[in-house]
Amino acid sequence: MRRTALLILICCIFSSMLTACIDANETDDFAHVLAVGIDKGVSNKWRITVQFATLKKDGDNKMQTTGGNEIFEIQEQDGHTFIALDAPSFYGGVSMINSILPRKLNFMHTKLLVLSEDIAKSGLVGEYLAPIVRYREIRRNVRVLISKCKAYEFIKENKPFFGKTLSKSMEQMVQEWSNMDFFPNITLGDFYDDIKSTYNQPIAILACVNDYSNFKEMGSLWGEEFKSEGDYLAGQIPRIGGNKIELYGTAVFDGDIMVGELNGDETRLMLMARGQFQRGFFTLPDPEKPALIVPLDVRAARKRNVMVKLDGDKPVIVLKIQLEGDLLAVQSGINYEIKEMKPVLEKAFEQYIKNGLDNLVEKCQQLNADVFLFGGIAARQFATIEEWERYNWIEKFEKAEVNTEVDFTIRRTGAILKSSPVIKAKGKE
Repeated sequence: MRRTALLILICCIFSSMLTACIDANETDDFAHVLAVGIDKGVSNKWRITVQFATLKKDGDNKMQTTGGNEIFEIQEQDGHTFIALDAPSFYGGVSMINSILPRKLNFMHTKLLVLSEDIAKSGLVGEYLAPIVRYREIRRNVRVLISKCKAYEFIKENKPFFGKTLSKSMEQMVQEWSNMDFFPNITLGDFYDDIKSTYNQPIAILACVNDYSNFKEMGSLWGEEFKSEGDYLAGQIPRIGGNKIELYGTAVFDGDIMVGELNGDETRLMLMARGQFQRGFFTLPDPEKPALIVPLDVRAARKRNVMVKLDGDKPVIVLKIQLEGDLLAVQSGINYEIKEMKPVLEKAFEQYIKNGLDNLVEKCQQLNADVFLFGGIAARQFATIEEWERYNWIEKFEKAEVNTEVDFTIRRTGAILKSSPVIKAKGKE
């Protein structure tokens, strides 16, 4: 009996070892999609653009195809290409693209989901996003971009600038938010959850193609005043060269309708209020000589501190932010490094940030959009979800009283221990 059972067990083991991998797939069996763009279609409801790796380096090939009333330019470049078409639905578009490719589209490695500003402002984001979120191949860590130009145009200009690998270039590009904080780190999971949230309103990364028209080679030179490095939206930076695509600023939503935009400076202040700010270079007007500047390397010192009091119909919010930073330069030559002068610079920067926060809170209240995650703090004071939903925080935020407090400390002054004025033949400047 034991021998029979042992023989049967051995046969089962060997039979399982002889089975073939009939459902196995190799890496090169798929066209791995890196970016997806969604626009309103012309000859159909959806205009879907997919960018994927081709695994070949044959130089640039261009061809044009006609689809409905539109002419699409399909470019094949080193290692990647894209296809755009109009379709009745997202899944219909995927099946149509699969029918003209020798490989099946695979979305497991998708990095970017680009929605056009037209869709965002029309209130159709939820309708267009629902089938994409439901698709099992698309991961929730895909970054959500709102393109001020057409999503098709944005993906068309999405090319690697360093090296040949587009996927690595895209991954490094979206990770730059933690170095300068000019745009938020918003994933598909975050965005879709916030659309249905009763705690706060959703935000997304603002994107656009820069046509270099803001870079003026000729004209009158700039005066003594300066414009902040964050006082731009995507596509507006005065530059030339490099990759044409830009991630800069924040798209603000009320539900699934885009209601406003935040520039780079406002985005950094918003991230401070959300407790997500990490680091950034700030240009501060010199408190003693406002025509000159004092650059600072600023970091979050501690987590934000938020207190919410729900007295009556008008919530009272107290936001405390603690920052620290390094002194990078002093154009005026004033010795801000000494003990007596360092607090002057610290207080000036504290007031600079506080004024910006107060203006930003007022702007977002006019948009009736709590993008600061205050609702999650307020919800802790309710015993049940039903009580919280009846309170209707999204509506109450518009009338809330928000008090901000900022604390800033200069930790280091760089390699210069003491600033001193420039001396010329006529004496000190």
